[in-house]
Amino acid sequence: MVLRRSCPVVILLVLMAAPSAFGQAANSPVAFANEDAVTTSFVVAPNLAGTAGAAPGGNTQWLKVEFHYGTTAALTTPFLDSVEFKVWIEGLDLLAKNAPVAGKGVSVALTGSVIYVNVPAGKDIYGVFYVHPNTLVRYSDERGYENFDRKYDVHVEAYVGGALMDAINKNKEQDPLGWFKPFTVVPNLVYRQDQTPFIIADPDRYPAIKLSAPAQ
Repeated sequence: MVLRRSCPVVILLVLMAAPSAFGQAANSPVAFANEDAVTTSFVVAPNLAGTAGAAPGGNTQWLKVEFHYGTTAALTTPFLDSVEFKVWIEGLDLLAKNAPVAGKGVSVALTGSVIYVNVPAGKDIYGVFYVHPNTLVRYSDERGYENFDRKYDVHVEAYVGGALMDAINKNKEQDPLGWFKPFTVVPNLVYRQDQTPFIIADPDRYPAIKLSAPAQ
């Protein structure tokens, strides 16, 4: 939910999306919502192949990370040409050989990114990332992958034209904005929607994704 003000005129004249108050750039055309900007849940992939069965690791639950944002009054056109979102998802590598204490693991940040194009102006726009079930098991602690929803933090940043526009944490009241910086980065394990079986899910909920250029 975007931050509500007591005077509706203020909302209309000043902002289409309330600032997240977490580092929004001046004249940013996008802003994360103040409330529930980042939410996590576990979902089961749709059956695309016509066969059923558990993943090799035994877990069938994917992590879904959805983020809520909107355009601001700084956007003077009906569409934002493109906006890139980068994500850092907290995890724990219990198999890390460089753990300072044996058996305690090393804190990691799973990363990924997505570029949305032709984003219509508005206050209720959503984006999404997914993490594979086996990845959740691999980078969870002894309490299980459920900590990706109930405990671990998520950090999301918005970029326009290569410049950072806004940033937010899921646990924004608990962790500092740069909580992930000391962590070991594990890249390419957080997927865009079009890289998963969820490509057919909610086709009208998210803007179009800019596809990667084909290899030459």
